[in-house]
Amino acid sequence: KTRTSKNSQTCKDWKRTRSFTICNNKFLQAILQQKMKVILNQDIKKLGKKGDVVEVAKGYARNYLLPKNLGIKATPKNILLAEKMQEKRQASIEENIELANSIKEGLADAKIVIAANSTDEGTLYAAISNDSIIEAIEKFSGYKIEEDQIAENSIKEIGLHNIAINLSGDVSFEVTLEIVPET
Repeated sequence: KTRTSKNSQTCKDWKRTRSFTICNNKFLQAILQQKMKVILNQDIKKLGKKGDVVEVAKGYARNYLLPKNLGIKATPKNILLAEKMQEKRQASIEENIELANSIKEGLADAKIVIAANSTDEGTLYAAISNDSIIEAIEKFSGYKIEEDQIAENSIKEIGLHNIAINLSGDVSFEVTLEIVPET
């Protein structure tokens, strides 16, 4: 006979499936499914933003988040720090929304004109890039817009085009862009 202690974490009745192990031992199942609260130090895709208190598996926290300094354990003291981080983030979000609304109002009726080389039929030799759109917006309105705020465009013809601009999650609008032949 082999002796096993009460704390032994072996499971005689287990099956391996494609992504996880199923064990009939309730004690081991409880250990495998333990969660841990962590405060995020950085934005992590599909998990949360900086300052959020999230509940993750202990192994994920111990082996990935904590060693890479992506999160800290959620103690009462750290939760107070997280609340302060969230307040700062909320204040900056509100400032960004106000700035985005002012840019939206400034560009609402603006008509941006870009001159480009074209054929006699009206097709352009080269497509208009987001960089040239950004330059034109800055030249005509004085507002600086980031490249990732402009939707992907494939403008290859002369004429009027609507360009979608997304300044923040809540503020998006369209600007009229006119492409004229270069003389």
